[in-house]
Amino acid sequence: MQAETRTTLNDSDLAWVDEAAARVRARLAAVPRMHATYRLQFQAGRFLFSDARSIAGYLADLGISHIYASPYLQSRRGSSHGYVVVDHSRLNAELGGDAEYERFVEEARRRGLGQILDIVPNHMSVAGDENAWWLDVLMNGPASPQANHFDVDWAPLKSELRDRVLLPVLGDLYGRVLESGELPLAYRDGALFVSVYGAFLPLDPQTWGDVLAPGLEALEETLGAESAELLEFKSILNSLQYLPARSETAPERVEERSRERTVIQRRLQQLVESSPPVREHVEGNLRRINGIVGEPGSFDGLDRLLDRQAYRLVHWKAGSDELNYRRFFDVTELAALCMEHLDVFQATHRLVLDLAVGGKVDGFRIDHIDGLFDPPEYLWRLQWGYAAAVAEAEFERLREERGEAPDREAALPRLMELLRPDIGGPSARRLLSTGGDASEDATSADASIAAQRPLPLFVLVEKILGAEEPLPTEWPVEGTTGYDFLNLLNGMFVDPRGLTELRRNYLRFTEEPGDLEEIAYLAKRLILSTAMQSEIHLLAHRLDRISNRHRRSRDYTRQALRFALREIIACFPIYRTYIHNGHVSERDRRIVQRAVAQAKRRNPAAETMVFEFVRDVLLLAEPPDLSEEGRQERDLFIGRFQQVTSPVMAKGVEDTAFYQYIPLTSLDEVGGEPAHAVTSVDEFHTQTLARCADWPRTMLATTTHDTKRTEDVRARLNVLSEVAGQWRTALSRWARLNRRHRREVDGLPAPSRNDEWLFYQSLLGIWPLSPPSAEEREELKTRLQDYMLKATHEAKLRTSWISPNAAYDDAVRSFVAGVLDDPAGRFLQDFLAFHESIADAGLYASLAQTLLKLVSPGIPDIYQGQELWDFSLVDPDNRRRVDYDLRRSLLAELREQADADQARGELAWRLARNPRDPRTKLFLTWTALEFRRNAADGFAAARYVPLEATGAAADHVCAFALEFPEGTSGPGTAIVVVPRLAHTLLAGTGSRVPCGTGVWRDTAVVGIERQGDYRNLMTGGGLTVERGTLAVGAALETFPVALLAQPAGQ
Repeated sequence: MQAETRTTLNDSDLAWVDEAAARVRARLAAVPRMHATYRLQFQAGRFLFSDARSIAGYLADLGISHIYASPYLQSRRGSSHGYVVVDHSRLNAELGGDAEYERFVEEARRRGLGQILDIVPNHMSVAGDENAWWLDVLMNGPASPQANHFDVDWAPLKSELRDRVLLPVLGDLYGRVLESGELPLAYRDGALFVSVYGAFLPLDPQTWGDVLAPGLEALEETLGAESAELLEFKSILNSLQYLPARSETAPERVEERSRERTVIQRRLQQLVESSPPVREHVEGNLRRINGIVGEPGSFDGLDRLLDRQAYRLVHWKAGSDELNYRRFFDVTELAALCMEHLDVFQATHRLVLDLAVGGKVDGFRIDHIDGLFDPPEYLWRLQWGYAAAVAEAEFERLREERGEAPDREAALPRLMELLRPDIGGPSARRLLSTGGDASEDATSADASIAAQRPLPLFVLVEKILGAEEPLPTEWPVEGTTGYDFLNLLNGMFVDPRGLTELRRNYLRFTEEPGDLEEIAYLAKRLILSTAMQSEIHLLAHRLDRISNRHRRSRDYTRQALRFALREIIACFPIYRTYIHNGHVSERDRRIVQRAVAQAKRRNPAAETMVFEFVRDVLLLAEPPDLSEEGRQERDLFIGRFQQVTSPVMAKGVEDTAFYQYIPLTSLDEVGGEPAHAVTSVDEFHTQTLARCADWPRTMLATTTHDTKRTEDVRARLNVLSEVAGQWRTALSRWARLNRRHRREVDGLPAPSRNDEWLFYQSLLGIWPLSPPSAEEREELKTRLQDYMLKATHEAKLRTSWISPNAAYDDAVRSFVAGVLDDPAGRFLQDFLAFHESIADAGLYASLAQTLLKLVSPGIPDIYQGQELWDFSLVDPDNRRRVDYDLRRSLLAELREQADADQARGELAWRLARNPRDPRTKLFLTWTALEFRRNAADGFAAARYVPLEATGAAADHVCAFALEFPEGTSGPGTAIVVVPRLAHTLLAGTGSRVPCGTGVWRDTAVVGIERQGDYRNLMTGGGLTVERGTLAVGAALETFPVALLAQPAGQ
């Protein structure tokens, strides 16, 4: 029957809403149990929804609780990663579309797997002609309904770009491309386009007459003056003239232009399809205006027409200087979205929130959170958006059950208000309604937000942390994507004394400067002067308008403002501040003041008042006595400034300085601080305790799709800090042996000493554990050549992406080939001996860090394929196809062989003494994940207890206990013991394996609170803890890491 809806709220309605609120609370409180995630990289033609479905059973058997999926909304055709979304309302058809997705989700659910989805709120791909929003902007300029979706400056400094978008998409200068006939016009489905390398960009409908009207007399002679076809054609031309101009941005005029253009296009399409003379007329006019190659004057009409469009086609290099839309980093094909606008948020999140409400995904990973205008407001809007979607679903469900419901418009706001104590933060009305009170403080989160976790929606943010850049505890998220943990953990396997020697050796070998802070500053300046120059121009243009609002600042020139901005951003010590809504935190104030002070010190000849003006604007002190319009303009500038500092830091430090300063490349990682990279065991414990208190459900990563090297490569390279002297000697020999493969380019050796150092460490890092076949050696050579091309271009010292040095690139490629094409040569024999001396120590380090990740507080993530040994470099090397058939069969084999404790012990013993067996890491991973799954509900409440080591090898131990509350799943206590710096540990012991009392001697773990018998989950054997002490040699008698569990209640 038809459900009855009442239009006013009475007492029974209020009770109805209370019941609906109770249902919503129950759903929001039903947080999914999550104990381990597994990252899958979906890719057209390589890994589809059907592939994910096929491995769901394997992932469940491994012990995974949630698939952590790369973006899979509709992306640009052929995307290898999904971060180039063109349509937020559809799933990616190239991955299998809706039907395959449903089958994938159904199978995952059947296997007990949830899903975390990576979403991309910062930007969209605008390459080619696949993005309907962007094409509408190109057709209509500021009169497009989507004009506010993208951050375009419609009134830039260059007058030729007023109400236009600069499109740096041409492969040569505009005039040459035009006169080569490479910009022909085309007619398609009632509209006119210019074809740019196969992409069809729309023409402004008001300019279609320039193409359609010429030769009208001839058409009249053909059809006859009173012909219905001719009259319709003339009517269409007349309608085009009366379209609202693209400069008219009043909402009603924008709507009229869109509506009338749609009607005109449909009429023209019908006419061309039904009238051959009209079709021939249009085609003939297109041929004439498209010009004749070799006759430059024949392109004049086309030139004039293109000059009237809402975009300006230019050479691709012009984008770094004059671009008038904000991008993602320096990628011109990725236009930034204005996610701070409610309509943009709603349009881009409708589908993903539907997936969450429907139980198909359990949470989101937010890509590049620092790129958003107001990150905390976005995150609250996401939480409340999910709550609102759940509320609407429950409202409809209850209405169907009861056959009646209160007025929806009256009931839902009431329902949302009832939920506020359960969620906190700004109100739903403030965040989700265009009629909300904009004056309400967007940061009015409850002070007790940390106690409210877990939140209704599981959200992680891709955010780089540092000593002065913690994750704000008031943000409604569960944590980060794990780079902070990755670098903390990695640093514990680096010998500080050896690292100091490595740095000295590096400076001696390369003769490069060793001041990373200076290198980073210069790299950021370089980025701001080249790849991201247009961002500085846009900021300076905005700041110039602000300075002109007051007589005390109007004399500052745009050039002076631009210089000051560039220097301040280059001196910025963190990724970004979060100044918003008239509030400046003390930390942000301190950061801005320090950056400005450093910029002034670096530029003593510059006018200091300009720097101080920028500082005061950022800190809301200047200009004084602003109008409401002036305050909005200043707030917009501050937001855009903060959106720029993060990509500059990433491009300048991670993607430039980390390729220039490379004493130990395992430390040059996303979020890393190579100058302060060593982690003591005490620091590891301190940081873990802090994580338990603030972020118990944050992600723990050791490899991601963005890391420079996989975890196994880093673990191997860290061993160099234990053999710094041998490395120096070997490097000198290798440089002499390979001198014949070098060339001279521009009067300098190629490769440079810095790039040669990088090559040897990279080769060492990815060399396989068993001798490669001829085919594998060829693949290895290609991978290294591709990597060295990327690395040298990122370093921007001798070559770059913007200005490639072909001679240098070819010399480096030739060097790699020359070195690796001689398998019997002296270098490779010497290299293999060195590799052999450190490879196993690297494996033991990787096993140790794997166990620490899998059982530490937080949510461990495994990047695809990392459960076996995987020696890969930065993308695309780390996105190669994963052999899941092999992994599935090896896991089945392990499960069968480790079925009984005695068999498990024998298996562990064999694997420990042959760590290169691909099953070794898989065995540890499966065992730890089984433990984690069985203790899932107890993990969140378990108490982390650092354990101290004593004895001869105490410095080589990291150990802790997890004490589980009574009444939860899991043991009463678990103890974790792992070795560190195994190469040094084993020196002089006569053992190749960090196991047994012969290696550990009197080393013991002390301070264990719960005595008694424990079971070693790795080996199946038993151990007894007496007087709070555990002998490390006994814990690691059979296997190089230990996970001990004491039964609950013992």
